[in-house]
Amino acid sequence: MIERPSMNVGYIGLTTTRKPFDNKLVRQAINYAVDKKSIIDAFYGGKALPAVNPMPPSIEGYNKAVEPYPYDLEKAKALLKEAGYEKGFSIDLWAMPVARPYMPEAQKVAEVIQESLSKINVKAKIQSVDWATYLDKAAKGEFDMFMLGWTGDNGDPDNFLYTLLDKDSIGSNNYSQYSNDKLHDILIKAQTEIDQAKRNALYGEAQVIIHDDAPWVPLVHSTPLLAAGKDVANYLPHPTGSEALTKVEFK
Repeated sequence: MIERPSMNVGYIGLTTTRKPFDNKLVRQAINYAVDKKSIIDAFYGGKALPAVNPMPPSIEGYNKAVEPYPYDLEKAKALLKEAGYEKGFSIDLWAMPVARPYMPEAQKVAEVIQESLSKINVKAKIQSVDWATYLDKAAKGEFDMFMLGWTGDNGDPDNFLYTLLDKDSIGSNNYSQYSNDKLHDILIKAQTEIDQAKRNALYGEAQVIIHDDAPWVPLVHSTPLLAAGKDVANYLPHPTGSEALTKVEFK
């Protein structure tokens, strides 16, 4: 068994252009209602970290000061009441039809989330569709709540924050249709900042904004597992999943 270094995030997206997820308090309530630890214990064999931010802690610029939303059903109910949804609401929860390193058993995870949401009077109907249609509908903002993830391309925070959550990425990888002008200005500035410390500070600030706006429930950063024969030598798994095999051999 070989562990690939983690550079991914699995998340629940909340489409911010659709009611009731156009209300930040509702999105925050959903974050309080999901028990990440139980999901990791049940479906990841402990080979995952609970996600706090949209990017994994292995990437420079990760903001360790951001506090995770604890699993707190009473707090979730209080936020829903404040938002005007004391009696809850009904939504569709879209589950990925395929397995990915960050979401190996999407349907079962969806069932756990469905159960958790029922405790705060949110009735989630689990839906699914073929993968191509799933991505197309998500990109168009047609889902209420959906499960997705991302494996980094290059180890830079821009590849997570700008690619997945900037307003420029709506219609491509910003499936939650999330838009925040202040965040956008920070991310654009960070793209042209050559001082690494200043860049890290900008991305730290960006993660605070995203955490408060809660367009996602960040679920996990998984450790992908690979299997190989014992005679395989010189194989070094790369975090992005792209690696040269020129020196790999069978002893």
